[in-house]
Amino acid sequence: MHKFFLKLYYFFRRQKAIGFLLLILFVLTGGYFASQIQLEEDITKLIPSGEKQDALRKVLDNTEFSDKLIIAISSEEKNSEELTAYASKLTDSLDKKLPEYITKIQGEISEEGILEVYDFVYQNLPLFLNSRDYEEIDSRLQQDSIQERLESSYRDLISPTGFITKQFLFKDPLSLTNLGLEKLQELQVDDSFKIYNNYLVTKDEKHLLLFITPKYPASETRNNEVFVEKLDQIVSDLNENSEVKAEYFGGVLYAIANAKQIKSDIQFTLSIAFSILLVLLILFYRRFYVPLLLFLPSLFGALAAITLLYFLKGSVSAISLGIGAILLGISLDYALHILTHFRNNADVKILYREVSKPILMSSFTTAIAFLCLLFLKSEALNDLGIFAAVSVITASVFALILIPHFYKPQKNKKKVKNNWIDKLATQRFYQNKFLVGFVLLLFLFGLFFFTKVEFNVDLSQVNFEPKNIKQTEEKIKQIAGEAANTTYLVSYGNDIDEALSRNNELYQELKNLEETDKIKRFSSIGGVVLSTDKQTERIEAWEEFWSDSKKENLKNSLLNESSELGFKAESFNRFYEQLNKDFNGIFLEDYRNVSTLYLDDFINNNPGFSTVTSTLSFTESNPAILEKLEEEEGIIAIDRKQMNQDFLGDLKSEFNQLILFSLIAVFIVLLLFYRNLLLSLLTLLPIAITWIIALGIMAVLGIEFNILNIIISTFIFGLGLDYSIFITNACLKEYEIGKPALKTYQASILLSVLTTLLGIGALVFAQHPALQSVSVVSVIGVLTALLVAFVIQTKLFDLLFFRRKLAQKAPFSFYSLVKKSGSKEQLYLKNALLGNYRYKSVYSAAKKEFTQNRERFLKVSGFLNPGEKIFMLNSNYGILPVFLSLKNQENKFFVLDTNKENRKISNNTGQSNAENINFSKEWPENLITYPVFIISKKPSEEITSTLKENISRYAEKVIILSSEYENRWLIDLNFEIIYRQDNILVLKRMD
Repeated sequence: MHKFFLKLYYFFRRQKAIGFLLLILFVLTGGYFASQIQLEEDITKLIPSGEKQDALRKVLDNTEFSDKLIIAISSEEKNSEELTAYASKLTDSLDKKLPEYITKIQGEISEEGILEVYDFVYQNLPLFLNSRDYEEIDSRLQQDSIQERLESSYRDLISPTGFITKQFLFKDPLSLTNLGLEKLQELQVDDSFKIYNNYLVTKDEKHLLLFITPKYPASETRNNEVFVEKLDQIVSDLNENSEVKAEYFGGVLYAIANAKQIKSDIQFTLSIAFSILLVLLILFYRRFYVPLLLFLPSLFGALAAITLLYFLKGSVSAISLGIGAILLGISLDYALHILTHFRNNADVKILYREVSKPILMSSFTTAIAFLCLLFLKSEALNDLGIFAAVSVITASVFALILIPHFYKPQKNKKKVKNNWIDKLATQRFYQNKFLVGFVLLLFLFGLFFFTKVEFNVDLSQVNFEPKNIKQTEEKIKQIAGEAANTTYLVSYGNDIDEALSRNNELYQELKNLEETDKIKRFSSIGGVVLSTDKQTERIEAWEEFWSDSKKENLKNSLLNESSELGFKAESFNRFYEQLNKDFNGIFLEDYRNVSTLYLDDFINNNPGFSTVTSTLSFTESNPAILEKLEEEEGIIAIDRKQMNQDFLGDLKSEFNQLILFSLIAVFIVLLLFYRNLLLSLLTLLPIAITWIIALGIMAVLGIEFNILNIIISTFIFGLGLDYSIFITNACLKEYEIGKPALKTYQASILLSVLTTLLGIGALVFAQHPALQSVSVVSVIGVLTALLVAFVIQTKLFDLLFFRRKLAQKAPFSFYSLVKKSGSKEQLYLKNALLGNYRYKSVYSAAKKEFTQNRERFLKVSGFLNPGEKIFMLNSNYGILPVFLSLKNQENKFFVLDTNKENRKISNNTGQSNAENINFSKEWPENLITYPVFIISKKPSEEITSTLKENISRYAEKVIILSSEYENRWLIDLNFEIIYRQDNILVLKRMD
């Protein structure tokens, strides 16, 4: 694995032009395609998929729940005239000064508008009447009822306001149109208002409400910020020197406040944090360009990920990119590890040998964990999984290729000055009993509390809500009542007729619920805007009701009663024409032409999908009613709190599954890399311990998970996994070579922790709740991961590996728990021998060599007499001498090995601590005491002459296992061959 990157390094070192050309080509190509990707700013992409969820997403995509600004104009005393005068001035100012920011202003109803509505209902009266209305009409057709109505109308007619009565009396003497107009009252959300001077005023005449529909959605904070500033100036000017005051509220105010606060928090905290971080990195690495070099692999990783998403989808969720940008902090670790190793050892061969495997392991395991997000039924989180996975893998590869070329460490290792990070990294934290006990107590503590962490589904809790806006909101809610706090019910269909038909059925359900006091009130166009079938049904009901005889009787009754009051016979001709009129159905556009109906607030008609919205309010929240209504096909309830609980609750349960999937996937990857169950568990176990401790701390401190910080917890999972992998590889290296190796790995981990704490951790000082929650969870997680890796993981390696080696025991393995010591084991000592090489890089080679040569080794052991001291040359990892020292424990062995790497391995076997074996690069001073020489490999030319001289002077017995070694000169020294077979040559000096 490391050889591939080493070859790449040498290739690009020779061919720098090609390297730069490829890099520029990658940046330009990736930059072009990445710039073409479509960003989707739809927060509903976070909603998990499912039949109900998909329907909700489609409804939200196609329904305009316009985030209106509610302006409350108030007076301390009853003062309707002043309220309406103020409202008139305000609407005039808004029309003149802010037309580019406002779609419409609602709250003013002109006289022309009232007449327009009346005429519309009158012209289409059958469509507004139901079966109950016809029962009422029947009662109005009675003689005494007709008489009473005409007399009342006559009195109104001769009054000062008679000209108004005259407009309506002659064309509708029985006030049938009023029955239809009653349906329009159902469009009102609240009944605590009345119309005064054409404005919507509360019944106590102390408040007047206006509703502004902004042109820009709440997410367009830049345009809305300008709009609100200008609106605020207009309101302030009108409030000055006026007894009447206006206040306004809307979701757009929270959006602006959140955007401002996030911007302010990030600028303040991160500017300080990054300044400190830059100084820290420059001082540690002694190179001013290191911070830039640190971020390059991460930037290239992000570029590659966005490019891939462009080809896969063509678009990406902006939310996933935003979260992914934070998660890219994981990929900074790869550059940090390479830089730290290169700083401490400028040999590029050693660098690649030491860091290639752990970095690729870290990136692949982290990528696999992120790819588990694909199991979630959330499009935004699916995008995040792909983005993060591709980013970390690409960043790790770029880090391995680029950094050794661009970073120039000091060649003289002695000149590298140790700073406080280096000094801290040299500490063996696992040897501190207090620290070990403290972390274990935290773990036990976490076991009791980790299940008690709550998941907060209330998104308002992660919003920044300034007190002044919150106070205004509460005040306006009290004024507006249910108008400011409602539950939406949406009827949807493939076309407007289907949606209207379902809404008509919903209307009847809501009517029944209101009459039985199960809901407080509702607002619906179900009694006003009808589907084609319903219109036909209503017209047929009208025609069926008005039989010729009934019309004739009514006409006679009107003539008789009206003549006594002095009315002319032709006075009611228009009414008779109305009864005989052939009514036809009308279209949606006919409804929309009546401007004062505001049907656009209820209906959305798009190709292939249409929605009709109703609202209802409860005396007390009743989710059961909403669930029952949603059982009807094509009906979905949108209650913000309940919706958050349902869908974010689903997201929480899916995250629980995600953790399980991630652990399983990471465990499989670790098994593939390590090919060992124990090492995989020792690497994964710290993640589980970290998770339990972190959750326990969160539970006790009352810190809750929310939609943001639970996603960021994957960042902690990735960092903790990186730390575990690097500690595992550091311990294995130290176990293999016997020299301290933790320092460099711990230094790079400490730098990673510092960058995280200075970056995300600095946000703990932010004022925005979302940033605070992300920061607090990150700080707890990162510090816990650091403690567990430095204390518990290394302690486990100490107990299972290092201490056992000092005690001349094989490291712990699960195989040792089930193995049986049979006659074969007693003969060949296979497990005892291979235990010295288990978990080392040479284990496979050692196992192969022993398996191929065990019969030869056993034969050699038979030529050794008890008590003999044996000198051995070139041991190849010490396999033969270790076997012989185990088999012939009464003998003493001195092993000369001129190969430095082989000697490191053999000198750090558990058996090397035994008294009867010694590995060295120098000849023994008391060679005279070693009468037996074993030559396992052909010696180098440098020591051949010395070897011959020493054999001729001291050897009594020579055993040669190499057929390449010339041995005739031994015969000349009076040695005779006593055994020759299987490439084993045994010679003994003749007396």
